[in-house]
Amino acid sequence: MKIWIGSAIVGTCLCSCLTARASDPVVCSAFNDQGDQVRATFLRPNLNLVIMTAGENDRKTLSAATDDDGLVGCSVFFDRDHRNVAVGLNDLKLKPGPLFVVVANLGTGKLISNFVVSPSAATGDSLKLVGFLQQGPDLVVLGSGTPDHPTKTFLTTLFHVNGQQVQPSETRDLPATALAVGNANFVDVANNRLWFKSSPQFCPLSYVPLVGNGPVNAAVNEASAKAACDVGSAIGFPDQSTLITAATREPNDLVTRVDLTQHMVDEIVLPSARGSRAYTSVGRGIVSPDGKVFAVVRTLLENSVSGDEHSRGMELVAVQVSPLKIIGKVGLKIGTDPASLSIDHRGATVTVLSFQNGKWSSQPLKEP
Repeated sequence: MKIWIGSAIVGTCLCSCLTARASDPVVCSAFNDQGDQVRATFLRPNLNLVIMTAGENDRKTLSAATDDDGLVGCSVFFDRDHRNVAVGLNDLKLKPGPLFVVVANLGTGKLISNFVVSPSAATGDSLKLVGFLQQGPDLVVLGSGTPDHPTKTFLTTLFHVNGQQVQPSETRDLPATALAVGNANFVDVANNRLWFKSSPQFCPLSYVPLVGNGPVNAAVNEASAKAACDVGSAIGFPDQSTLITAATREPNDLVTRVDLTQHMVDEIVLPSARGSRAYTSVGRGIVSPDGKVFAVVRTLLENSVSGDEHSRGMELVAVQVSPLKIIGKVGLKIGTDPASLSIDHRGATVTVLSFQNGKWSSQPLKEP
C-alpha cells in the first residue's frame, strides 16, 4: 500500500492557535468517497474554493466574501450524492460570533449560497457547521453555550443549501452525568448522533440523536474500552456500527476500535517516541471517506535536562481500521496545523492533502 502525505501550515486551527495574525490564511480541505476534493483558503475578507474532480485535470475556482474580522476556524463537508459542498467559517473567540456558510455545486463550480447564522437564544451562542445530516440535502448547525462556558444543552438547526432554515431549532438537554457539549469532533452527522462523555471517569461514552427524539445510548462502557473514553479530539465514525479513537495513556498512545453491534473491542499501541526524554501527545484524528483508514496526528515532545518541555514537531500515523494495523507514518514540520489535513483512500493509496508555505501540496510515501 502506498501512502501520499502532505504537511500543512495555517494561521488558525479549529480549537487553538489563538495568536494567529490577520494576514495568515485559514485553510481546510476535504475529499468525498469518489476522490473529488475541495481546498478552501480564507484570507480576510475572501473565501477561495478550488474544486478538483478525481481522475481529471478539471479545476474550478470560485470566491465568496465574508465580513468576519476575528479569529475563525474552517471546515468542509460533502453531501451523499456528490452534488454539493459546504464550507463553514466559525468564530474561535471567547465572545460569541457569527457562523458563515458557503455552499457550492460540484458540477457547475458555482456558488449556491453565502449566508450567516447569528448567535441567538434560538440557535445557541457557540455555533459550528457540522455537515450534511446523514449526508443528505440538509445542513446541520450545532449550537451550545458560550465558547468559554459550554453547557449540557445543545441546539440543532437545519438549513437548506440555499440558506433558508428548514424548521425551528431543536433543543435537547443531556443527562446530569454528561460532560458539557463543547467538542464538535464528537458529532457523527452521517448517523444523526451527538456523542458525549460521562462523569466522573468519562465512561460510558454515549450518544443521543442530533435531530428527533430518541433514548440515550450508552454505547461504549466495556472495561476493555476505557481508552476510548479518554479521547479528546482523535475520534472517527467509519460506519454506523464502528467507533475508532486515539488517546494518550501513559506511557503509550492507543488506538481503540469498538464494534457497537457486537460489543467487541480491538486496540493497538502506536510506536513510542525515540529518546530517553521524548514522548508524544495525540491530537486530531481523521477518517478517510471510505471509512478504511484512520490517521492520527501526534505532537512530538521532549524534556530538556532541566525539565522544560520542547516541541519536536508532529507526525501523522496512518492506521487500517479493520483489522487494526499501522500502515505508515510521516513526520510533519514544526508549525504544521493538523486542522488543515484531509485524507483519501482509494485503490492502493492514501492521499493526505495539506497547505504549506502558501500553497497546497501532497507527497508520496512508500509503505515501510
